[in-house]
Amino acid sequence: MRAYLVRRILFFLPTLFIITLLSFLISQCAPGDPVEQMLTGRSGGGEEQLAEKQASRRLYLEKRRELGLDLPIFYFSIVPLAEPETLYRIPFRPVREALERLTYEFGNWPKVQAYYQAYLRLDSAFYASLGDTAWGERQTEVRALLTLLPQEKRYNEIQYLLRRMAPLLLPSLRPYYEAVREAVEDLPRTSQRWRLYIPTIHWHGTQNQYHRWLVGLIKGDFGISYQDKRPISEKLIDAVKWSLVINFVSLILAYVVAIPLGVLAGVRRGSFFDRGIGLILFMLESLPPFWVGTMAVVFLCGGDFLALFPPGGVQSTEFSDEWSLGRKLLDWGYHLTLPVLIATYGAWAFLSRQMRAAILENLHQDYVRTARAKGLPEGRVIWKHAFRNSLIPIITLLASVLPAMISGSVILETIFSIPGMGYLSYGAMTARDYPVIIAVFTIGAILTLIGLLIGDILYAVVDPRISYARRG
Repeated sequence: MRAYLVRRILFFLPTLFIITLLSFLISQCAPGDPVEQMLTGRSGGGEEQLAEKQASRRLYLEKRRELGLDLPIFYFSIVPLAEPETLYRIPFRPVREALERLTYEFGNWPKVQAYYQAYLRLDSAFYASLGDTAWGERQTEVRALLTLLPQEKRYNEIQYLLRRMAPLLLPSLRPYYEAVREAVEDLPRTSQRWRLYIPTIHWHGTQNQYHRWLVGLIKGDFGISYQDKRPISEKLIDAVKWSLVINFVSLILAYVVAIPLGVLAGVRRGSFFDRGIGLILFMLESLPPFWVGTMAVVFLCGGDFLALFPPGGVQSTEFSDEWSLGRKLLDWGYHLTLPVLIATYGAWAFLSRQMRAAILENLHQDYVRTARAKGLPEGRVIWKHAFRNSLIPIITLLASVLPAMISGSVILETIFSIPGMGYLSYGAMTARDYPVIIAVFTIGAILTLIGLLIGDILYAVVDPRISYARRG
């Protein structure tokens, strides 16, 4: 068994690497600019001057450096010879993607870079001239065109924007404009598309975004939330405790009720008990939890009907840390009883039917007939021999429960306003808080691997016929 565990753990390492890599790549493909999402208070009205623009850009670059977004993505990159090694240093994502597209169209990065630098000089000159009264109403349109220009990926559209801009500019800006126009017209004349077909490898070492993210993941640091700027690890700790409590109690309640019912139904196959319990449990399973939860809030949580339970939350408004442990447990139980019951009833039918099928299969095995032939009591035959070997499918289901216990239930926690993992995930998705989503995804994948390992160990514990030792 020890050698098997070592092999499985070693096998987990490359699997975990692939999982973390996929999680990171998903986060990189997410739309939007994380820096823009975090800097919600950036200046930028119609009266923004050059100093304000520079201050805003400086704040953007500082936050980008703080998040590690000024580093290359991975340990190495394989790109065409035409693409520069330092393209990742261009801070604004739409601009970076536009310049990359032009590089792939013409294959000449120095000329594309010359166009971008000419644009930056024109942009700075424009903001320096905002105080000139000769602008009139043209200023707003030129500002919009200058904003669109570096983000435009199509060469023909770039020329169109420049043509629209030309008659609107002040004479003092004409030299800067001509420099941009000449740089754009120079792109097709100096095209070097052959450089697109020669691959090259750039080695970046450990100074890259993935390495920084992976090291933080190992240390339990998942980064900063875009939504409220809090460390994600703190938000996860606050949320996971409630999801864990609800799902752990629900799991215990489900197995304690469903397994004995399944065994008794299997032993008394075809009896009134078997049919009656099966009918009741299948009726419960057919009721959607979101509907039952909503009805429970309407009819059992106050309003025009009964007020047996609170309508939401995990503790009373007057809850105090100075309360005794018993009083705290009673308050938590009062608030969580209804969510736990709703999270549990659906599992009763499924688990009991699985247990019933497994016990029926094992009751016809030779070892059961042998135990009966020896004169063992029927209860001992069922619970010590047939029951133990019938736990294999239940263990298989139990191995998949571990990540579910942590991930929580989005619908249930939303209905009852429980600040658990499901509620946190839902809020992160609606707010496009991608680091939180990726952290939940990564933790769920890791827990799935751990659950599979625990399941393999329990197989050998409950069934002596299963052995992981090498046989000569």
